[in-house]
Amino acid sequence: MSAKENSDPDFTDEEIARRRDDAIRRAMNTPPKPLKEFVGKTERAQAQRESRVKKAARSKPKSP
Repeated sequence: MSAKENSDPDFTDEEIARRRDDAIRRAMNTPPKPLKEFVGKTERAQAQRESRVKKAARSKPKSP
């Protein structure tokens, strides 16, 4: 295996611990986003909403 194939850098135990602690600290300090902010705002949700509106407009109740 050449140096180019093995692209994993060799970190010291101190560097690994520092990076791990920094990552945990960032994760713990990131405020959560409420799910309500995301509901219905994705492209897929908007497309499904438009599809439902079109289907509702096409399907008219049959008169007896």
